[in-house]
Amino acid sequence: MKRLTMRNQQREVPLVTQVLRRQTQWLLEHALAWPKYEIGIYFINSKRMTALNECHLSHEGPTDILTFDYKESIPTGEIFICPKVAEENARQYRATLHQEIARYLIHGLLHMNGYDDKTPGDRRKMKREENRLLCLLHNNG
Repeated sequence: MKRLTMRNQQREVPLVTQVLRRQTQWLLEHALAWPKYEIGIYFINSKRMTALNECHLSHEGPTDILTFDYKESIPTGEIFICPKVAEENARQYRATLHQEIARYLIHGLLHMNGYDDKTPGDRRKMKREENRLLCLLHNNG
C-alpha cells in the first residue's frame, strides 16, 4: 500500500500543496525507494503546533516540525509542519519558504527511515543526508 495524505490545516501562510505533494511522492518512491508506506503530512498553525510540542516533548512554544514514527512493518507515521515557523526560519537561513518546507519534509521522512538527531554526530549525519536529498529533489523532483 502506498498512501500519502497531505492536508493544509492552517491559514497563517499561503502554501502550494500540489507541488509539495508531488515532491514528497518523488522522495518516497525514487529517492527513498519505499515500496510501501502510510504517511500523513499536516501543515498546522502556530497554536496547534505549540500544543503538540508542549504535550509530546514538554517544550514551550511552537516548533518547525514534529514527526511521529509509528514503527510498523512499513514506514508509517505523521509529520506536522508549522509554516509560520518555517517562514521565520527561511528568512533567518536566507532560503525560500518552499526550500525550508522541503527540508522539513525530508527531515521528517528521514526520522521514519531510522535517522536521529539527538547527538551532534547524529545531527551531522542527518544534515548531510538532508542536503543530499534536497539536491536530488532540486535536480529531479
